Amino acid sequence: MGRGLPVPSTAMNAVVLALHGLLVEGTVETVEPVLVGCLVAAEPRLVLDVSEVTVCDTAGAALLVRVAELAWQRGGELRLAAPSPAIRSWAQVAAGMDGIAAFASVEGAVEADPRDLLAAPVVASGPAACVDEPVPPQRRRPRWRVNPSARGRSRRGPASPRR
Repeated sequence: MGRGLPVPSTAMNAVVLALHGLLVEGTVETVEPVLVGCLVAAEPRLVLDVSEVTVCDTAGAALLVRVAELAWQRGGELRLAAPSPAIRSWAQVAAGMDGIAAFASVEGAVEADPRDLLAAPVVASGPAACVDEPVPPQRRRPRWRVNPSARGRSRRGPASPRR
């Protein structure tokens, strides 16, 4: 997505679009018009190959939900193909994501093959790159002052006793 706009291809009465890279607040405004433009047909079927999405934030998850709702309003649907860990992590927490069908492959999503359908909600496996998750605090290592002159005192106080 950061390298240019995705190019849609029509296959089996569905528009297939591959997204890659970041699906975050800064890229959503570029991608959204393209996705909405793919939903102009009556009963649109949009398949998003999201296997190469490396990072997704709340804006990206909200975009997917908005596009799915727009497709449903027009009598169609949005299907996700091969969701990456960044996308799968949102399936459990973002309102509306659990209603989007996710398939293991692009071919399965195009054909709406029930054998290729991933269990709902899609369980995230592996580390996800969700930027909205709190970052765990890092433990700070204590700073030790080195006394190069080997004197008994440093600027910060007496040296520790030797054993």
